[in-house]
Amino acid sequence: MIVCPRCGKENQDHYKFCLGCGAELPRDAAHHPKSFTAPTPPAGFPAATASGPSAGAGAAAPSAFGGGPQFGGAAAAAAMAPAVAAPAAAGGMLTCPQCNNAVPLNFKFCGSCGHPMAAVQAESTGSAPAAVKAPAAAAAPMPAPVGAVKGSLVLIRPDGTEGDAIPLGEGSTTIGRDAGQAFANDAYLSPKHATFSFSGNTLMLRDEDSLNGVYYRIEAEAPHPIRDGDVFRVGQEIIRFDTIPEPKLTPDGVELMGSPDPGNLGRVSLVTGREGSGNAYCVPPDGLHLGRERGDIIFPDDGYVSGIHCRIHAEGNDILLTDVGSSNGTFMRVRGEESIKSGSLILMGQQLFRVEY
Repeated sequence: MIVCPRCGKENQDHYKFCLGCGAELPRDAAHHPKSFTAPTPPAGFPAATASGPSAGAGAAAPSAFGGGPQFGGAAAAAAMAPAVAAPAAAGGMLTCPQCNNAVPLNFKFCGSCGHPMAAVQAESTGSAPAAVKAPAAAAAPMPAPVGAVKGSLVLIRPDGTEGDAIPLGEGSTTIGRDAGQAFANDAYLSPKHATFSFSGNTLMLRDEDSLNGVYYRIEAEAPHPIRDGDVFRVGQEIIRFDTIPEPKLTPDGVELMGSPDPGNLGRVSLVTGREGSGNAYCVPPDGLHLGRERGDIIFPDDGYVSGIHCRIHAEGNDILLTDVGSSNGTFMRVRGEESIKSGSLILMGQQLFRVEY
């Protein structure tokens, strides 16, 4: 683990930027490449004990890109993983007024959400904070809904409690870093990230070509169609599914030599950046499982992945992704515009919401 020198949060060895505050992490320690191995021995792997919390801990924790903040760098996991308090400092701890995270007394910013702690420190000590710079401009108010209110986005805090509710009107509601005080400090949100709008009694969610994407949690034990190019998250991993194209003949009619395709359903690859990917593995005709301890592809260092998490398989002519009852869920990235059911969990930037209408 790498301890952030700014906020004290522990980060996995392959992270380049801090999960808590976004600061660049020191690279002087020995680091190892991200594990993405297959297959798993029949007996499975022992459960991880020191690399992170157990798969059953906390609320749902999605994955994120393995890189820095330009790609989302695992900060999405912080939105749903149990909040980890920074090491205690002399003088005790304070409570962040924005996310209720415990913050050491000498910290200037909350290590979980980045909220300035100067005012809280002044209130606790009864004195004005030292070296106070010119006050920042007040954050923009929450956008007012267009038309009559028909639903809401309920913020789910890292500890699983509910936060503010953002109203959704009959018209469109745009969410992004420029949309109001609830999003102003989230650097993983694009300025205009996503738009919610009602079509009759159906809520539509559109990704506004955001950098880090919009994700919704699929139902457990309910097969979900997966298409060529779809991206999904398990734990702190982000994975892309691709179909395998038929080999093409050269202009003179010669077929490229290679191993015959046994009928693979496609391939999965670990996404390491907006345009980059890591190891890739074929999905055999009978499908495969992903997990932390058991399966065909495992992530033994990711404590947010369940022992066996999800599977990709075929039924008839359809290729499906099924969450097999994982603790933290499987999240699918929105492509274009999709309808969203009431009660669905939506991940945007570092924040998790529940849709209600």
